[in-house]
Amino acid sequence: MPEPLKILIVEDHKILCESLALLVGTIDGVEVIGKTANGRDALLFLEKQIPDLIMTDIGMPIMNGIELTLKVRALYPAIKMLVLSVSEEGETIKDALRAGAMGYIFKSAEKEELEAAIFNLAKGKRYYNDLAMDKLAEIQNEEMANELPKVELSQREIEVLKLIVAEMSGTEIAEKLFISPSTVETHRKHLFQKIGVNSSVGLVKFAIKFGII
Repeated sequence: MPEPLKILIVEDHKILCESLALLVGTIDGVEVIGKTANGRDALLFLEKQIPDLIMTDIGMPIMNGIELTLKVRALYPAIKMLVLSVSEEGETIKDALRAGAMGYIFKSAEKEELEAAIFNLAKGKRYYNDLAMDKLAEIQNEEMANELPKVELSQREIEVLKLIVAEMSGTEIAEKLFISPSTVETHRKHLFQKIGVNSSVGLVKFAIKFGII
């Protein structure tokens, strides 16, 4: 039997933290090994025990989730960071992902989405709530309009690019956007031409540089 996925929960609201721990504990193959109320206490916990994944809120006293994510990515790069927040602000979501969070979902998420996020991150994949993706797209469209006047991407091309960055395959992108795999490939070729790269790695570098994450 494989080892359970070890999770640390970082949440300053005690009742919510306890409820979340109980919910996560009902997921097969997952074990909650600790709970802390802020980023500083989480770092102290990591000196004694290392989880596979940290679920963290953003707005917390002493050290918030963004600061915690930055420090964990620097000190413990193998640990996956999943943000669980009430914030729907595009800039906040962007800050979390730039800090190194591999996933972002909202506290209103159902158990199924929480489970999907946990196991996607465990496999090294990214997971963003659909609304979080929409908020990022809004910011990205504004930034690209200001910073990249020579690169004009359609809304669909932007959606495909974001999913490529999220490490989804052509088939997965097609299913997500309800289009055919051949259409996905056409969008990919157009992205190569417009951005001036010849590989998915080039697309990812472009996306990171201009905040399309």
